[in-house]
Amino acid sequence: MINKQCSSFSDVIRTGIEDKFSYTISDSCVMCGKCAEECPVNAIAKGCAKYEIDPQKCMDCGFCSAVCPVGAVLPAAGMRESIPIQDMEMSRCYFNPGCALSLYKPKVPKQMLRLLRENFGNIKLHDICCRNDPCLETGAVIINNCAGCDRRFRSLYEGIRTISYWEVIDGIVGLKLPDYTGLTVSVHDSCGYRHRPQVHRAVRSILKKMHIEIAEAGFSGTKSICCGDNLYGAVPNEQVKKRIQMRADQFPCRDVVVYCIGCVRSMKEGGRIPHYLPDLLFGHDTEPMPDTLDEYHSKLMHYIALHGADSPGLSRI
Repeated sequence: MINKQCSSFSDVIRTGIEDKFSYTISDSCVMCGKCAEECPVNAIAKGCAKYEIDPQKCMDCGFCSAVCPVGAVLPAAGMRESIPIQDMEMSRCYFNPGCALSLYKPKVPKQMLRLLRENFGNIKLHDICCRNDPCLETGAVIINNCAGCDRRFRSLYEGIRTISYWEVIDGIVGLKLPDYTGLTVSVHDSCGYRHRPQVHRAVRSILKKMHIEIAEAGFSGTKSICCGDNLYGAVPNEQVKKRIQMRADQFPCRDVVVYCIGCVRSMKEGGRIPHYLPDLLFGHDTEPMPDTLDEYHSKLMHYIALHGADSPGLSRI
């Protein structure tokens, strides 16, 4: 089966296979080997004329691109489209806030859904984890808050299309937003949204509507790299912490806007002041997350296990 949500990318999305990407090294490689030294999963090896990345091992974290002195390391070309807002059928639209947000900020998903219903349409809540069959009809649209959910829902399941919450919110004309005049931030773009520049644009548009100044980091948007959290379980925790610090140190501002719960934890650990975008939307402070890496992932996996299609109390209404 071919998922048609891929017209701007050379490879099709094969339904049932998670739509993951890898980095590549161009012919401008100077063979310095810094990328191989930095790769946390040993996916890079010296080739005949340049270093080469094994796409099966690559975690798409992007740290290799941050250390390349000549810019030879690049994310895979191409983008993934969102369903156009005008093509969305309201009767088939669902909001899925994601497991991490639902676990750590259980009141916020309700606020996000209420905002959609009051200003966009009668959107239904969907809180089945993206790792399970969403049990939705063909043609359903999931408005998502999580980059991982976006990737899995649009590629693992037949007939599901996606759009980020932030694209929808940015498209609501005249929506009243909080005023943060005087706040200057950098933006950490979720690595799972790296191939969706429309999300990056929407996030920045919303921040500007809130009168927030933006000082961009060198690696942002389609060149953003992982906050370090995705490396958990693949490398020792000390290496994860090293990558978290490396990413945090790249931002010119102490205040960093993020739109992923894992990134909130990482930016705080890296010494930055994270501002979670849903918190900004509703005038909340972003509380520091006290959990260690192990505690955070243990709680999250337990929550995910309880949110399968057959779990009691889940909603698609």
